Amino acid sequence: MKPVLRYLVFDPDPRGNERYYVRMKGRRKIRIREPFRDADGAITDEFMAAYRAAIAALKGETAAAAKPNLPREETFEWLFDRYYRSATFKGFDKATQKDKASVLDRFAATAGHLPYRKFRHEDMVKSQLKRAATPGAADKLVKVLRALFNWAMMQKPALAAFNPAVGVEAINRRKGGFHTWTPAEIDSFRAHWSMGSTPRLAMELMIAIGARRSDAAQIGPKDEFIRDGQRWVRFTAYKGRNRFPVEMEARLTPELMEAIEKTPIGHHSYVISSRSAAYTIESFGNAFSRWCKEAGLEKCSAHGLRKAASVAYAESGGTAPELMALFGWSNLKTAQIYIEQAEKRKMRANAFERRAEYKKRQSVPLSLPKSADETEKEKNDE
Repeated sequence: MKPVLRYLVFDPDPRGNERYYVRMKGRRKIRIREPFRDADGAITDEFMAAYRAAIAALKGETAAAAKPNLPREETFEWLFDRYYRSATFKGFDKATQKDKASVLDRFAATAGHLPYRKFRHEDMVKSQLKRAATPGAADKLVKVLRALFNWAMMQKPALAAFNPAVGVEAINRRKGGFHTWTPAEIDSFRAHWSMGSTPRLAMELMIAIGARRSDAAQIGPKDEFIRDGQRWVRFTAYKGRNRFPVEMEARLTPELMEAIEKTPIGHHSYVISSRSAAYTIESFGNAFSRWCKEAGLEKCSAHGLRKAASVAYAESGGTAPELMALFGWSNLKTAQIYIEQAEKRKMRANAFERRAEYKKRQSVPLSLPKSADETEKEKNDE
């Protein structure tokens, strides 16, 4: 039988049963098991899909595809679609939805047709290691898929029986996350951006209130109230506001009030652009990064300033529950991290002070020098 497709070989078995293979010189052959022709004599779609997958596999372009007759309800694409339509996913804010969808869509580009119920722990590890060149992205894939499978297992009826991403350790070994501003860096920012400038107002706002950039971009006069004769602000934290809303309250510090008085502000938000418009969250973050660079603080960021505020309040004696109330944390461990950082800073300072005191004592002579009168007296005694 003359081949009708390139690389396709017809090789019936000894009993005359039809067998089709895709063969390339110097490579292993791949058998096509799908029906070749339909009742009308046309090559079936299933056969052509398997044929193309075999060609791609032999050329090393991609792994062999899953069987084309796999029900869509068993694929990752179907599971992702269900997730996107769920109340859980719609409960995330738009930025979070976009972020999660971008991760899942990139994964679906190569694995969307595969059966998600057969995805095992070892498959998750392989997918993570495949992206090891970008460890942050690799770990993020694990995190997003872990959340996805948790959701799938909680559906009624359950869409998954186990979570393949549980127990997969992170490969991104960078510890500590964003750089925490030092007191010297805060002083440098203040020295570069004087009172009355928008960057200075933004910095004083974040370090006084411990606000995230998503909150600092929106906090303004509308959020103020008076308590015991002092100015406070009350707002709902932007992060998690749709699922786990957290109400925040903070008292305005003298530095912040001075910055507000000396800087043009908006009615809705304290921090406004040169066009007198409120910043979006993204534009505020970009602007603050630019202000840091202009001040010569390349490593500093808005989030790092929030961390610095956490350490500063802990260093002043703030307890874990107090820090949780001030910064809107629900986990005691988070507060303890900054308390430990503050304690280490104190211990380092104490260690240097003790060393200085020790060296000072060592430089003092064991016996005081004798006065002239004492010397003359000793001579007379002789």
